[in-house]
This record gives sequence, structure tokens and C-alpha cells, in this order.
Amino acid sequence: MRPRRLDTNQFQDPVMELLGSVLSGNDCRIQKISLAENQISNKGAKALARSLLVNRSLTTLDLRSNTIGPQGAKALADALKINRTLVFLSLQSNTIKDDGARSIAEALTANRTLSVIHLQKNTIGPVGAQKMADALKQNRSLKELMFSSNSIGNKGAKALAEALKVNQGLETLDLQSNSISDTGVAALMGALCTNQTLLSLNLRENSISPKGAQDLARALCTNSTLKNLDLTANLLHDEGAQAIAVAVRENHTLMSLHLQWNFIQASAAKALGQALQFNRSLISLDLQENAIGDEGACAVAGALKANTVLTSLYLQVASIGALGAQALGEALAVNRTLEILDLRGNAIGVAGAKALANALKVNSSLRRLNLQENSLGMDGVICIATALSGNHGIQHINLQGNHIGESGARMISEIIKTNAPLCTVEM
Repeated sequence: MRPRRLDTNQFQDPVMELLGSVLSGNDCRIQKISLAENQISNKGAKALARSLLVNRSLTTLDLRSNTIGPQGAKALADALKINRTLVFLSLQSNTIKDDGARSIAEALTANRTLSVIHLQKNTIGPVGAQKMADALKQNRSLKELMFSSNSIGNKGAKALAEALKVNQGLETLDLQSNSISDTGVAALMGALCTNQTLLSLNLRENSISPKGAQDLARALCTNSTLKNLDLTANLLHDEGAQAIAVAVRENHTLMSLHLQWNFIQASAAKALGQALQFNRSLISLDLQENAIGDEGACAVAGALKANTVLTSLYLQVASIGALGAQALGEALAVNRTLEILDLRGNAIGVAGAKALANALKVNSSLRRLNLQENSLGMDGVICIATALSGNHGIQHINLQGNHIGESGARMISEIIKTNAPLCTVEM
């Protein structure tokens, strides 16, 4: 049965009564239904909840971006205590608040089938987080909890940390934008020292300083299960990023690390470069929107000559000029594993383009290259386009915003179409 996408239809509550009766039918075979952005309120949620008491087919219910409050959440939660088929529930961008979170938490202590729940943007505070944490101490089936853009703060983070010490099921925890600072992070990292199931942790857009980074680093030296860590838009600075770099050198399991927009400069990039020469697990590193400059780019490039695992490197808007690009070009000439290199929004110029073009003539691993907005000019773009004739690996290249005009863009597109017919180009 194909998913039923009924998003953005302004169905409102009366239609939910009709839909509820369909879902309650003995012959209902609908497995997935999306009702996002339909102005569904508590009344409509209650109608759907009644159907969940008897429905035996529905596995996915998406109620994003409606106006469901605590009462609607309670009705759905009460149904979840009995329902045995629903696996995915999204209540993202509603207004269930702490009371709604309490109801969902009570359901999770009884429910054994729900594995994914999305509660982003629901005005849930520390009280709601505490209730969810209490439920996680008992629940073993939930694999993914999306809790971003609430306001759980350090108190809520500490409660969830206590749960992670005993929970043995949760694999993904999203705490983006939750006003968590160093004390909350310290608690979470203490839990990671013993937790052996969490694979992905999102701490984007919080207030983690170099002090919190020290706790992160200690946890990464001990934890052997976490694979994805997102620290985008915190306050790590060089001191914090250097501490994490030392941990990356020791860690053997982390595969993806996001450090975008953290006030990182060359000295931390050097530390990360040194770590990459020894690390054998990290496949994706995001350093975009950090002013690492040519010095930092050279350090990372030096690591690429020895590293044989990294496949994705994001260096957008990183103050990299021709010297940094030349170092990266030299690295690409010998590196055999990097597949994605994003240099958008730097200033590598013609000299940088020539260096990368020379690398493209011999490199066989790179699949995607983004050189958007890099002041390449016509000469630089031509260098890249003609180099592709000897490259059979590149699949996608972005050359937008390099001031070559419409006629220039058409000409370059034709050159690339001739030299590399399988390569998609954005001009």
C-alpha cells in the first residue's frame, strides 16, 4: 500500500472524523499517512486517536505543523498504550507543551512498538524532558527521539543524561537549539562514557564553550559506539576544537563530525589535520564557516595525503585563497578516497583553479566538487572544464557565481558536456 500524502489540504477537524472511520474499518490496509499542515486541532487528534485504538495496519502517522495541544497529545498517547502497529509518529511543530510530553512519556512506558517519535518545536521545557527521561529508563523500543527547538535547558539535559545511563535502545537523540550549556553537556558526556547504544547525537545551536568541549573530548576517548556528532553553531573556538581534535585522534568509531560555525581558526585546523593522519574511522568532516584560512587549509590538505578514510570534506566560507587551494590540489593528486569537496564561498581565484584542475587530471576518487563563488573568472573556469576531459570519476560540479556571464556559462557547459558527458554542471 503506497503512502497517503494528504499534506497542506486544510482538511481541519471534520475531515479527521471521516478519516478516523476509514482507519477504524476492518478492511483498512493503509500503512502510512501524512497529514502535515492541515489545521488539525485537539478535536481532530482525538478522532484519529480513537481509530488508533482499533487500527491494525497503520505504521506511520505524520501530524507535523498542526495546532494539536496537550489534550490532543493525551488522546493520541492513550491510544498508543493499546496500539501495537504504529512505528513512527511525528508531532513536530505543534503545541503539546510539558503536559503533552508527560502524556507521551506515560504511553512510552507501556508501548513496545513505537520506534521513532518527533517532538521538535513543541514548547517543551525541563519538566517535559524529565518525564520523557523517566520513560526512557523503562522503554526499550524507541530508537529515535527528535527533541530539537524546545527549551529543555541544562536541567532537561541532565535528566536525559540519567536516562542514557540505563537506556539500552535509543540510537538517535536530537537536542538542537535547546539552550544547553556546559553543565548540561557535562552530564550528557558523563552518560556517553557508559552508554553503548547511542549512534547519533545532535547538539547544534546550543551554548557549548571550550569548557564543554573538554567534556566532549573525554567522552569521545571513552565511548566506542557514537558514529555521528553535530556541534554546529556552538562556541567552541580554537581551544575547544583542539581538545576535540585530540580525541578524534584516539577515537575509533566516530564517522561524521560537524564543527561548522564555531569560531575555529588555523591552530585548531592544524590540530584536526594531525588527528586525521591517525584517525581511521571519520568519513565526513564539516568545517564550513570557520576562518581557518590558507594555513588551516594547508594543514587539512597535508592530512589528506596520508588519510585513507575521509570521503567528504566541507570547507565552505573558510577564508581559503590560492595557497590553500594549491595545497588541496597537491593532496588530491595523491589522495584516493575523498569523494566530496565543497569550497563554496572562498576566494581561490585563477591560481587556485589551475591547481585543482591539475589534480583533476590524475584524481580518480572525487565525485562532487563545489567551486561556487570563488572568483575563478573565465580563465579559472576554463581550466577546470578542460581538465575534466581526463577525469572519468567526477559526477557533479558547481561553478556558479564566478562572473563569467551567460554566454560564458553556455560555452563552458558545452565544453564539459563534450569532455565529461556524465558530469552534471551547475553554472
